[in-house]
Amino acid sequence: MSETETIARNLRGELARHRKTQAALAKELGMSEKTVSERLRGKGAFDTDQLEKTATMLGMSLYQLMMLLLQPIDGIKQFKA
Repeated sequence: MSETETIARNLRGELARHRKTQAALAKELGMSEKTVSERLRGKGAFDTDQLEKTATMLGMSLYQLMMLLLQPIDGIKQFKA
């Protein structure tokens, strides 16, 4: 699995954990729902500014979000904010 795919899969999981929808993320990022959906499937990558906005939406820092997104999902442990 590529790094982009790992980030996309983990971001889908974080959105679900925080009960946020793809539509809410699209609105936050000023993107179409279709584009967000594609990126959440690993087709294209989010840039740093988009990830920073996503982190804010999820109530965490960019650093915290990146630590979660870069780990293989099986390796994610409880992360305390």
